[in-house]
Amino acid sequence: MIFTGFKRKSNQIFLGKKWSQLLEKTAIEKAANIKKVFVILDDVTLKDAMLKEIANTLVVDQKNVECIVFQQKINKENTDEDLISPKDFGWYGKIKSEHLKKRLTKKYDLLINYSKVDDLYSNLLLLHCNTSFNVGFKHLDGRFYDLVIDCKSHDFKSFNSELGKYLKILKKI
Repeated sequence: MIFTGFKRKSNQIFLGKKWSQLLEKTAIEKAANIKKVFVILDDVTLKDAMLKEIANTLVVDQKNVECIVFQQKINKENTDEDLISPKDFGWYGKIKSEHLKKRLTKKYDLLINYSKVDDLYSNLLLLHCNTSFNVGFKHLDGRFYDLVIDCKSHDFKSFNSELGKYLKILKKI
């Protein structure tokens, strides 16, 4: 549809104008220890394994690790409420989904972005999420992260081990 391109462009304009203001809002309060974790994935098949691995690496309870999986298109048969798509976003960076709004307004101590591609909608999620510390891959836009780890985007084991090392050095876990 023609309006899809216009909507995407409006979200890009919003991201360009407002990212510094929204990042200042999240940088006000820094957490000392990590208790609640929010994860952004782009592959639904990795969800359960990643949640267990993150809980073990960061020594947090698995119920304190929440996940959102972003996919460009979602099959109608898939009823997982953790799946989101561009349809959950409106014009100028607004979030239309009430379920997603509730998840993003909760306070998290750590956000981990496992996205393989630097995507507009993943960046909008980062801006709207209420977190104290953001971590991502080096190939993603570094403006949004407090810690960037240089690993291949498919090498999650080494990413998680490096994340654990750095968080211990920073005395977050």
